[in-house]
Amino acid sequence: MHPLFLVIASGFAILTVWGFISPRGQWRVLAGWSRRRPYADEPSAGLIALHRLVAGAGIAAMLLVGCSLYGGYLAAQPKPPPPPGAVERMWGTPAPQVIDRVFEALSTVPAGLVAQPVLSYQSMDGSSRTPGYLFTLDRYRVQDADKGIGYLGHAPDPGFTALDSADLVVQVRGDKDCIPQQVVVREDDDTVRIGVYYGQPNPSDGSNAVNLGDCSPKPSKSGSVSVLVPVDLDAPLGDRTVERFDNSKKIRAVPLIK
Repeated sequence: MHPLFLVIASGFAILTVWGFISPRGQWRVLAGWSRRRPYADEPSAGLIALHRLVAGAGIAAMLLVGCSLYGGYLAAQPKPPPPPGAVERMWGTPAPQVIDRVFEALSTVPAGLVAQPVLSYQSMDGSSRTPGYLFTLDRYRVQDADKGIGYLGHAPDPGFTALDSADLVVQVRGDKDCIPQQVVVREDDDTVRIGVYYGQPNPSDGSNAVNLGDCSPKPSKSGSVSVLVPVDLDAPLGDRTVERFDNSKKIRAVPLIK
């Protein structure tokens, strides 16, 4: 705000408040000195009341303008980001998207594809739709998904989702310039090992991608998308641990937030 405006506004405010509190004293100071008989020429009681009324209206106007300016000042201030919700506290920010695809898992690493970081997992029961919040998350969208571009699996039957038959979901930080193409799962009585592999999409015209495996194995947060992959196991997860397929490192289990 310009300093000259502040000076003028402050002077106007002082005169207005003074005129409301002591209109007769203000007249004596500002105008009485110019009269030969100041006390004899003082304004009548009616004029004094009118002067106070005008000053009161001026004070009200200043308050309205001041509140408006202060409100504009507050609105212009940068707002802190909203606190993370329950989903973000579980999975990180931004909230992950669900890959709504049904697939047959492989048992060996596919050639030409790139493993993407598997960050965490959560056990679930798709038949009872538990936990229910998973079914409300946004779906991961891929252009020309069913036109032979190599996208993972196939779309679920009408009226169903891939989560309906899943025993757990795994969180993957995938290269945003690639697409998930295969999932590897190996189960035994104690452990479930999972790997998710991405590649460049094949052109939808049926030709092959030139650099199928041209994907970052450790994409940055800005260069990746957080997704949840529903996995249908041979048996419910139970007490088994979940590990990364490539290095047998345990994957973080994500508990539900009450």
